[in-house]
Amino acid sequence: MLPIVLVAPHSKSNVHDDLKGRFALSEYEIWKCSDPYTDQLDEFTCASAIHKADISRLVCDLNRAPNIEDAFREFDFFGRTVFNKGDEFTVHEKESFLMKYWYPFHQGIVDSVQRLDEEGHEVILLVDYHNTSGDHALNRNNDYMTSMIFSNLGSEDAYDNYDGLSIPYDYLFELQNSITDQLGISVEINRIYKGGYNLYWYAHLKDILDINAKIYAVQIEYNLDYVFNPATQTFDENALRIMQEALNNGLVGMYEAICNKEEVHQKTSTSLNQSV
Repeated sequence: MLPIVLVAPHSKSNVHDDLKGRFALSEYEIWKCSDPYTDQLDEFTCASAIHKADISRLVCDLNRAPNIEDAFREFDFFGRTVFNKGDEFTVHEKESFLMKYWYPFHQGIVDSVQRLDEEGHEVILLVDYHNTSGDHALNRNNDYMTSMIFSNLGSEDAYDNYDGLSIPYDYLFELQNSITDQLGISVEINRIYKGGYNLYWYAHLKDILDINAKIYAVQIEYNLDYVFNPATQTFDENALRIMQEALNNGLVGMYEAICNKEEVHQKTSTSLNQSV
């Protein structure tokens, strides 16, 4: 295992029985509004910590800002109303769900990062892990999900000068090339998805926590249809395992590339300081 923290904030589709009657969506529609199978993570042997959601994003979205405006959905991916009329969550309920689900989930991530920092790791990698079905448009441009997308808060132009990246492009290219070589699929960078709330939060964790380790973060989004056929509603477990093994290998390679570059940088800095 490496100092890699894997986070699956939309891995649960469950809605408690006392809330189900208030939802206008069917069981399948609720399920499709999660990131199915992102709770099955056995192949990610590189991660020293894994955090999975314990509630549906329709109850409280763990990849949104912790306020009553952002963390709660009114519509699903197809524009269907989530709640029966008059059964929407109250302000008090939303505040309660934030305290019950959002804050403990993110505190768990903080605890993992602080533990890894205390163990003396110089680099910590955080991975936000998602999927999206290819059966619906994702934005106003009517773009549909590609095979896989890696995000670092940048733009689709991988050579822009944006300085607020969660991880440098060079390392994303390392991961991109690894997945392309292993799986033979097209991998995009920052196309459609540039990173959600968690990626921004990860990028600022070092300053928030005042830790010694450097933090790098990437968002991974793969096409759910790669492992699940929406027409026949069948799941290909073998395809999931193969994909996750490739991602695990790619993350190991990317982490090692980061550490190698950090080591070279430190040696260069030490040499320059000694010569002054």
